Amino acid sequence: MSQIAFPGLHHLGWHAHPRACLAVVVEGGVSKRFARSTAEAVLGTVISMPPGELHEDCFSSQGATIVVVESDDELESASCFREWDALLIAIRIARELAIDDDFSPLAVEGLALELAAAAARGPKPPPAERWLQEAYELLRERFHETPSAAQIAAQVGVHPSHLARSFRAHYRESLGGCARRLRLEWAAGQLARTEIQLVSLATAAGFVDQSHFTRAFKKQFGMTPARYRAAHHGYHSTQATYKTGERKAT
Repeated sequence: MSQIAFPGLHHLGWHAHPRACLAVVVEGGVSKRFARSTAEAVLGTVISMPPGELHEDCFSSQGATIVVVESDDELESASCFREWDALLIAIRIARELAIDDDFSPLAVEGLALELAAAAARGPKPPPAERWLQEAYELLRERFHETPSAAQIAAQVGVHPSHLARSFRAHYRESLGGCARRLRLEWAAGQLARTEIQLVSLATAAGFVDQSHFTRAFKKQFGMTPARYRAAHHGYHSTQATYKTGERKAT
């Protein structure tokens, strides 16, 4: 188990790991290229790869910090998806790797099992039809304003009721629920990276007021925005005493 910090614009050519790999991006981002697909792994992205999976990495201008857990588990295929419970567990793993005392190996072993469980529960729907993918991308691009179902349906060329039914069946959430989740995930990123006041963040994320934002955030992530920010900033303060590089627990 390790935490690895990569510099900005770093590139790793095609390579593979001998063991199964479960990784979580805790800072920055990386473009992953596999034999049959590509993915943008940003804050909170879980990267799951079976042993021997060839891939190429291109890191963002800010670089990336990634918590990596290797195991002998059999994974079927490579996947990338965002899972905020996994991010919080990865942050706790990073803290333990930084503390590195006599109890750290026991602590990270338990956290690794939690991480594997959180990742296993993550959303991995099969590929959607192109028009459904377009609808999802439209929501992601315009989550601040949240276009109506009729507007989205008109743009992708289907009836609004067919869009609503198909979207829920495939993505396991409604159009409105997806838009709300995207707003909250954006807000979580702002909490982790900025000092913006909660009342301003609530407005920027499209919520009526701070209390509405706090209730929705806690329902989504299991903690208040203030606690989420404290947890993430606590991670940064712990890391500040260590040099950039790889920390391992044995």
